[in-house]
Amino acid sequence: MQPVHRGRPRRADIDRVALEHTLALLQERGYDGLRVKDVAESAGIGLGALYRRWAGKKELVMAALRADVNQHETDDIGDPFADLVTALERIGEAVPHGLGRLIAACLADPDSELARVAMEAKLTPMIDGLTARLERVTGAAPDVRLRAESGLLYLLWRTAVGGQTGDATDLQRRVLQVMGVPPQRGPELSSAAVEL
Repeated sequence: MQPVHRGRPRRADIDRVALEHTLALLQERGYDGLRVKDVAESAGIGLGALYRRWAGKKELVMAALRADVNQHETDDIGDPFADLVTALERIGEAVPHGLGRLIAACLADPDSELARVAMEAKLTPMIDGLTARLERVTGAAPDVRLRAESGLLYLLWRTAVGGQTGDATDLQRRVLQVMGVPPQRGPELSSAAVEL
C-alpha cells in the first residue's frame, strides 16, 4: 500500500527558487523590509518548508548571498592571470544586478545586520577568492589580501558609486594597477600604466 502524502507535493527545486526570490525581495525591499513569509508567498513555497531549511531571515539571506557569490565564480582555466581578470570581470558584471545596491546599503549603515550578513556571506568569500587568484599571479606577499581588498573596493567604487563601467580592458587595467599587478601580460594589457 502506498503511503498517503498530505500537503503540497515536494519540489526538487525549492532551495534554488527560495534563494532566487530572497535575492529579488532583498533588492526590492532591503533587509529590514524582507520577511520570510513574503519569500514563501512570492516563491509559492510553504512557510514551513522554508523554516525547515533555514532557521530565520538571517540564515535565508546568508544562503541567498552565498549562492549568488557561487553564481559569479569561474573555473580556473590554468592561466592565473586570465583567471584573475575573469574573476574581476564577473564581479564587475554583478554590480548593476544587485551587488551595487547591496554595497550601498551596507555603506549607508555599516553596523546593520545586513552589513554583517553581507560581509560574512558575500564580500569575505569574494575577497578570499580574489586573494587566492592574486597570490597565484604575484606570489605570496604579506600584503596580498590588502591588495585584493583594495582592488575589489576600487572596482565596486568605480561601478556602483562612480557609475564608471568603462570597457573591460580599461577596467582591468585600472583595477589590476590598484592591486599591484603590472599591465605586462596579454596583448590588451601591454600598454603603459593607466592614470587613475
